[in-house]
Amino acid sequence: MVEITDAVAQLNTTKILIYVKNTLLGPIVKLVLLAIIVFITLRIVRFILGRLQRRDVISSTVAEHLYKLTSLAVYATAAVIIIYMFTSIREVIYALIAIFVAILAANWSMIADITAYYIMLASRQVYRSASLVELPRLGVKGKIVSINMLHTRIRTPAGRIVYIPNHIIVSEPIVQLTGIQGVISLELEVKLPKDVRTSNSLEYIERKIRNILGEARIATRPQDIVVLVDEATVDKARLIVQVPIAGVEPRPSTINNVVSILVNGLKELEPSIRVKTVT
Repeated sequence: MVEITDAVAQLNTTKILIYVKNTLLGPIVKLVLLAIIVFITLRIVRFILGRLQRRDVISSTVAEHLYKLTSLAVYATAAVIIIYMFTSIREVIYALIAIFVAILAANWSMIADITAYYIMLASRQVYRSASLVELPRLGVKGKIVSINMLHTRIRTPAGRIVYIPNHIIVSEPIVQLTGIQGVISLELEVKLPKDVRTSNSLEYIERKIRNILGEARIATRPQDIVVLVDEATVDKARLIVQVPIAGVEPRPSTINNVVSILVNGLKELEPSIRVKTVT
C-alpha cells in the first residue's frame, strides 16, 4: 500500500514538473528575455541622448522629453507583447499598431524635425553654421547660427534671432547668399546754407552725405545711399538717410561710427541725427 502511495506521489510530482516545464517555463523565459531587452534598449537610448546633450546637439529638456517618449513606446510595446504571449489574440497586434500610430500622431512635429535634422546633416553644403541664406516664402534671410535636432537659429540683418523648425527649413525653397547687407535708416535735421537756394541746398547736402560716407568707406556702395527729403523749410530740412552696411548684423559700434562721421562732416550745418531703424 505504501509503495502504491509513493508511486502516485512520484507520478504527481512528475506531472507537475512536466506541466511547469511545458506550460510555465517557456513564458517565464520569454518574460525574462523581454525584460532584459527593455532594460538594454532604454539604457542605449539614455546613453545616446546623453552624448547628444553633452555635444550641445539637444538641450536637457528635449533629451528628457525624448527619453520619456521612447520609454512610453517601449513599455507599451512590451505590455502588448506580454498580453499576446498569454492570449494569442490577433486584436492585440492591432492594438499595438494603434498605439504606435497615436504616438506618432501626437509627436509628428518633433519626429519630422528630428528626421529633417539628419537630412540637413547629410546636406552640409547647404545647411551649415555661418551660411548666409534666404527663405523667400517666409521672408527670412540671415546667417545660420546653429542647427539642433528640433530647430535652426538664424540671425537676421537686424540682429534678431529667428527659430525655425527643421521640417519647415527642409521643405522651403532656400537661397544661398554670398553676402548680406543691412540698412541703417537715420533721421537727419540740418540747417540749410543761407547763400544757396533751398533746392540747390538739398542737392548740395545729398552730395556731401554721399561723399562723406564714401570717403569713410562706410557704405557698401556710395551710389546705393538713399537720401529722402521728409520736410523742408526756408532755413531747415529734415532728411531720411538710408545707409547700406555690409554684414548680417550692423553692430552698435558701426552705427555709432556712421552717426559720428556724419556729425563731424556736416558740422557747419549743425546736424541732429536720430537712428530710426536697422534692417
